[in-house]
Amino acid sequence: MTSTAVQAQDAVGAPPEQTRFKAQVYEPVQHDPATTQALARFNNDRYAMFIHWGIYAQAGGVIRGKRFYGASEWLMQRSKTPSAEYLALAEEFNPVDFDAKAWIRTIKAAGFRYVVITAKHHDGFAMFKSAASKHNIVDGTRFGRDPLKELAEAAKAEGVGLGFYYSQYQDWTEPNGGGNDWEFDPKKTDFDSYFNTKVVPQVTELLTNYGPLREIWFDTPGPMAPEYSKRLRELVKKLQPDCLLNSRIGNGLGDYSSPSDSEVPPASLVHGGDWESVFTHNRSWGYSAFDNDFKSTDTLIELLATSASRGGNFMLNMGPDGRGRFPEGAQSRLLKVGDWLKVNGESIYGTTRSPLPQTPWGVATQRGTRLYLHVLDRPADGVIRVPGLTEAVTKVTLLAGGAALSFKQGDGLAITLPKDPTPSDDLVIAVDTREPVAARRDQGAVLSPVYGRQPLDVADAVLSEGVKLEAVKTQLSVDDTRKYYTVVGLDDPAKSIAWTVQVERPGDYHIDLQYSATAAQAGREGVVEMNDQKRAFGVVETGKIERRKPVFLAFQPVGILHFDKPGRYTVAIRPQTAGQELFSVRALYLTPAN
Repeated sequence: MTSTAVQAQDAVGAPPEQTRFKAQVYEPVQHDPATTQALARFNNDRYAMFIHWGIYAQAGGVIRGKRFYGASEWLMQRSKTPSAEYLALAEEFNPVDFDAKAWIRTIKAAGFRYVVITAKHHDGFAMFKSAASKHNIVDGTRFGRDPLKELAEAAKAEGVGLGFYYSQYQDWTEPNGGGNDWEFDPKKTDFDSYFNTKVVPQVTELLTNYGPLREIWFDTPGPMAPEYSKRLRELVKKLQPDCLLNSRIGNGLGDYSSPSDSEVPPASLVHGGDWESVFTHNRSWGYSAFDNDFKSTDTLIELLATSASRGGNFMLNMGPDGRGRFPEGAQSRLLKVGDWLKVNGESIYGTTRSPLPQTPWGVATQRGTRLYLHVLDRPADGVIRVPGLTEAVTKVTLLAGGAALSFKQGDGLAITLPKDPTPSDDLVIAVDTREPVAARRDQGAVLSPVYGRQPLDVADAVLSEGVKLEAVKTQLSVDDTRKYYTVVGLDDPAKSIAWTVQVERPGDYHIDLQYSATAAQAGREGVVEMNDQKRAFGVVETGKIERRKPVFLAFQPVGILHFDKPGRYTVAIRPQTAGQELFSVRALYLTPAN
């Protein structure tokens, strides 16, 4: 079996130290019939819930009286707690409020089509009955029940798909598992023994004792040799041929790709293929007693719509507490998304990726001859424009309620929004055409005063020969591990990166650059150019990029570009002299200056 899925080394909540990677391009992959059929269902579902739950929920981010901010499921590793002390949490763990039927009813009401829950995270404690290890919720806690068994029964009754997360390499309470270098000597680790006596038996238990599974969500393959990933794949496919595997099984053997945590891949890098973005609702993945920074309903809907518009699924994580309760701040917002989906789900479930280029007002999804426009940012003049849409439009309506909207079609499509205030969340417009809208992705970013500032992301740029795209994994803010893109090879005036822009209204536009630069790059000079207009700038030092420290990205004004008439233009960046790499640019912004 072959796959373009990259072996993702980063764990949920804790990435590795390396910062730069080759940018992944998402391409279609051939699969066996059972996997192809399972992926069709996977892509139809579009929306999944992720649940991180374990004995770390009992601690809630606090151990020995000290708070550990960020990912609470990494509490044992971050606090360097010995196994015996950490496993003592199991003696206190008694989730008496856990109700599998109530969980699944909430999940279904929130619009999720399937749920994946942690069966064993990196701490090695199994949240199911396991003969392979005494460290499990049935044998090791007062609770004494198997919540995965109860969830499997409830999910089946409600028609909700079920999958299990399993950490196959890291196991901090096992001397032969990976990851615990504060208590066990890595040089003495017998990983083969651990794999054969715990991993294989437990994955077998999960695949044979809980009914049909949608997927096994593996994580952090680390330095695992290909033979281990291959054996896991063969085991899963033997026991459940249509059970899917994500790319974090390692060694390119996944059925679909799991991008880095908190990343929706740029539309320009998605050429097809099967993938699933994964975000957590707040900042921690497991329950944290002092983290109620839950994403707003609007943000969740935008992430869901954006993922669907690029042909991917959106998986949203939430961590129940030590009593087995969903945090109220999370649950209320999830149910509001569910209410939105009851009205607008047609624009998400079973749709395909947008055929449109980047649009300043939002994103689009498609189903046959119906195009769904998700208006995330209402234009100041109340008119949605789709440049270059030439397929004959027969009807334009609001998806919620079906009210007809006025539209004009010429060199593109212009739709007048209702004058009444729109809701704060995603407004969806259904555009019916005589034939499916064909893909047109070279239109360029649209510039107009009605849209305000527009970003030109480096991932969407055209790169000259010798310039390559790279992914940078770092913290864009505290506890917020993200991936952004930059280029390497921009070290000579003959090299450039360039964007196409579609100017709707001529005038002046401010230029701002967002980048990082080392001390060696400080003082380098570059130029932003459009036709005969050239705006020079000098590079300033921002500091070294590290995996576990927030990165500083300069936001530097450069000057003004003047567009004298509507039309398509090329805006480029290039060094003024040869030598050191110019900088690590993330984006160029153009803001109306009229």
